[in-house]
Amino acid sequence: MAQWKPQPKIIKQKSPNQPIILYQGFGEIIDSETIVEGTSLVKISWYPFPRVTVDFTYQGEGKIELGDVELKLTELIPQERIKVHLYEHTHYGTGENKISAYLTETFIKGKTEELSSVTFHLANFFWFNTSNYYDFEYDDKGNEKEIQRESWLDFEGQLIFDYENWHIVLGTLEEAYDLQEKMQIQGGYGVTHICKLERLDNTQFSLDEGYEIINAFVYYLSFVRGFLLSPLFVSGFDLEGNYLFEEWRTPTTKADSWQSLGYSWADPDSTEIVDIFSGFMKRWQDSTWKEVVQNSIQWYIESFQHHTGYNTSIILIQAALEKLSWTYLKTNECVTSDGFGGLKASGQIRLLLKFLNIDLIPITCDNYPQVKAEAKGRNWIDSLQAITEVRNAIVHPSTKGEKKAFSLSEQILQETFSIGHKYLLSCLLKLFEHPLV
Repeated sequence: MAQWKPQPKIIKQKSPNQPIILYQGFGEIIDSETIVEGTSLVKISWYPFPRVTVDFTYQGEGKIELGDVELKLTELIPQERIKVHLYEHTHYGTGENKISAYLTETFIKGKTEELSSVTFHLANFFWFNTSNYYDFEYDDKGNEKEIQRESWLDFEGQLIFDYENWHIVLGTLEEAYDLQEKMQIQGGYGVTHICKLERLDNTQFSLDEGYEIINAFVYYLSFVRGFLLSPLFVSGFDLEGNYLFEEWRTPTTKADSWQSLGYSWADPDSTEIVDIFSGFMKRWQDSTWKEVVQNSIQWYIESFQHHTGYNTSIILIQAALEKLSWTYLKTNECVTSDGFGGLKASGQIRLLLKFLNIDLIPITCDNYPQVKAEAKGRNWIDSLQAITEVRNAIVHPSTKGEKKAFSLSEQILQETFSIGHKYLLSCLLKLFEHPLV
């Protein structure tokens, strides 16, 4: 691998939510036989979610009907047309018209075959200045060996992920720290990192092959960060670092804006997120586990939102724990289907924790006084039963003749969420082979 190649266009933002200009120049809107000439501004916009939008301006009294049309960028690709959707038309008294649109399909400028490397940007990942170009590993006898990995460009913060034949570099951009400080206050989106993907043996690959790894890697980083991320401005290069293509795409996963509610289990000053990536990929590439991992991480992330209180969060956490329990216990032949089905939800999850060697959080823990009090009065045997009892009280209304339902106060909901979150995170980290869990 060439250490400093490629040298892509690097997106720079001075402030959150600043649009990223992709094209500015003459253009044409084509609707059937009608052609309107004007100027086009194509950009990555951030609200209501990151996507590629178009501002098209032209002079005249004629009105263009809103809907699906084609756009030609005459200074960039005079022979190609891009499909866009017009959703707003403003006519000014001076005769000027402004059309707002967004891309309805991916546009690729260049060729996507015979790639040697692909780069893409990320918004809203946390700032770090740790690097692991140099590292150490130990053999079976405890002898220390120095490892030198292939670095890229001049990033102070640069983490390198090697998995099978893939080499991924995650670099912190120069503006990332300032953007993070501003987003902590005002929220929004800021482009904070750039990534490079290539093969360790320098063999070429297709964009589809690259996207299989990109999507997995970004999903993993979403798990690390605590909210959804998306790859932006994907570009491809040959072995010499020559530019082959540039892709304009509205991400299929709608990235979340910066939120104080987001939670990262990782220490930004360590390399621990590198340590368990291979364990994550083993599960991701297992056909039995891939959907389970996707669902569990999605529910893990969504449980942080608390848009309607903790009720939904607790339901999502228990759903994820039950799905992980079923998949792990069945694939490892720990229990029969009849045996699993005969257990209550708390029993199923308890069995998973047993096989993963995860300790139970004591029901008498003083950190959860409301759960502790309810457990004593209702003879709950452990904190797993507390989760399932609270979840059942949320989902199922009490009926006449049942034991009096307890009050779902904000405190008991918050405590139950905290306990459930700890269990779910511990299970995921254990399944991804975190060495310290």
